[in-house]
Amino acid sequence: MPVISISDLSELRTVIRANNRVIVNFGRSECKGCQFMDPIYRRLSDEYDNIAFVLVDIGKEEAMVEKYKIELIPTFKFFEHSVEAGEVAGTIVCSLKEGVKMLSAV
Repeated sequence: MPVISISDLSELRTVIRANNRVIVNFGRSECKGCQFMDPIYRRLSDEYDNIAFVLVDIGKEEAMVEKYKIELIPTFKFFEHSVEAGEVAGTIVCSLKEGVKMLSAV
């Protein structure tokens, strides 16, 4: 499933409500760690078609930083049935892959 780019908070809420499983990648386009994780995140989105993969550039939507308590980028938030079910922060590839695998199995 292709990665969905989100530009505002209401659009993100709509995507989270419309899908049973969602992973949101909160980052910034100029962030080196975000750039490192981007191809990995996109490959995972191709492998898991039962999960909606979302990309949010927090530089364009500061309200999301407060709403989702983003303290480090990249941060990956996992949602199951519209409820936050987990988080991975930083560039730890194995943690992201494990979180995706766990969300997919639910």
